[in-house]
Amino acid sequence: MSNASRKTSFRTTLTRSHLLVLLQQITRGFFFIPTLLAVLGVILAIVAVWIDRNATVESLIPFLSIQVSGARSVLSTIAGAMITVISLVYSLTLVVFTLAASNIGPRILETFTSNRVNQTTIGLLGATFLYALIVLYLVGDDEVPNISVVLAIFLSATSFFWLIYFVHDVARRIMVDNEIGRTQRALRRAVDRLLADDPPERLDRAEVLPDSEWRPVRAPRAGYVTSVDADGLVALARANNGFIEMIAVPGSFVVEGALVARLYGDARNCEDADVTAGVLIADARAPEGDIQFNVHLNVEIALRALSPGVNDSYTAISAIDHLSGSFARILQRGAPSPLRVDTDETPRLWLQLIGVSDIVGTALHPLRQAARENVFVTLHLIRALGRIWEVVPDEHSSLIRKHLRLIATDTERTNGSRDDRREIAMAIRAARRFRQNRS
Repeated sequence: MSNASRKTSFRTTLTRSHLLVLLQQITRGFFFIPTLLAVLGVILAIVAVWIDRNATVESLIPFLSIQVSGARSVLSTIAGAMITVISLVYSLTLVVFTLAASNIGPRILETFTSNRVNQTTIGLLGATFLYALIVLYLVGDDEVPNISVVLAIFLSATSFFWLIYFVHDVARRIMVDNEIGRTQRALRRAVDRLLADDPPERLDRAEVLPDSEWRPVRAPRAGYVTSVDADGLVALARANNGFIEMIAVPGSFVVEGALVARLYGDARNCEDADVTAGVLIADARAPEGDIQFNVHLNVEIALRALSPGVNDSYTAISAIDHLSGSFARILQRGAPSPLRVDTDETPRLWLQLIGVSDIVGTALHPLRQAARENVFVTLHLIRALGRIWEVVPDEHSSLIRKHLRLIATDTERTNGSRDDRREIAMAIRAARRFRQNRS
C-alpha cells in the first residue's frame, strides 16, 4: 500500500470513529428527528393512497366507507389543525426555553433541545400535517381514500394524546429539582461508561514516554475538544512504529496553534492531519466523553441560586445533594489507564484524562466559595462531604479532608458569629465521625 493511500485510509478510519459522536450531536437538535418523522409521514401517505387505489376495503369493512366530500373535509380539517398546533408547540417551547435560561441556567438549554419528547412532538405533528396534505394532493375528485382517512384520524388521535404528554413533560421538566436529578442521572451514566470499575495501577509518565525526540502537533482551529479517538490513534502509532502523547483531552479548550499532541519515534513522519483527524473540536462542549459537562450544569444551577439576585438556598442544597451522589460514584471508581497499547501489548498512546480529584474539585471549590457567607448551605455542603467520605475508598480520604479543611479556613476568615463558627466546627467533626463509623 502506498503512503498516500495509507494516509487516506487512516484518516477515513479516524473519521468513522467520530460518526457516533457526530450523530449524537445531530440528533440533539430540532432538525433530525422531526424531519425524519415528517418524511415518514409523506411515505405513509403515498403508501395509503396506493392501497386505496388497489384494494376494495369498504366491501370487507363496511364502516370504513366514506363519501368523497366528507373525506376531503376531514383531511382539510386535520391539515389545518396540525399546522396551528405546530405553531403553538413551537411558541410554548420557546417560552419554556426562556424560563429555563433565566431561572435555571442558559447552558441547561442543551438538555432541553435533546429532549426526545419535544423532538417527537414536533415531528409527529409535522408528519400528520404532511400526511393529510399529501393525501389531499394525490387523490382525485372521484376517488374515495378510505384507508387514508382512517390513518389520518389515527394519526390525529395519536398526536392529540402525545400533545397531552408533551404538556405534562414540559411542566415536569421546568421544575428545577427534576432537572437537577435528570442531569445527574446522565452524569452517572457517563461515569459508568467512561470510568474504570477498579482503579488502574498508577503509572509514571516519565517512565512510559520514549526517551527520544518528539515533534509537536498543533490544533488546526480554536474550540472545545469533544472527542478523542484513542483506538484510531493507537492504530496510527502502530502503523508508523511510534508513540503518541495526547495533550488535549475531552472537555478542554484549545486555541488555534496550541499543542495537542507529541509524536515520538517514527510517528514523527505522520502528517498533522492524520493526528488531528482523531481529535474532534467544536464550538461548544458536548456530554459525550466529557464527564465535567453535567457537573458544570449542576454547579451553574447552584451558583445561580446562591447569587444575591436569586438567593435560593434550597435549590443550591438540592444541587449539592445530587452532586454528592455522583461524586461518591466517581470516587468509588477510577480514571482509565492513560497508557493505551496495541494488540501486541506495545505502548502506543498516552491519553491522560482528567483525574477524579480534579472533577470533584471543579465543583466543590466554586460551591464552597459561593456559600462562604451562607451558613445554611455551608452546613449542608459539609454533611454532603461526610456522606461521600463514608463510602469512598481510603485513598480519597485526604481529598475529603482537604475540602473540609478549606471550609474551616474560610469560616475563620469570614465575619460570621461565634455560634455559626461553632456549628460549622461541630458539623466538620460529625463528618469525620461518618468515616470512623464505617471503620
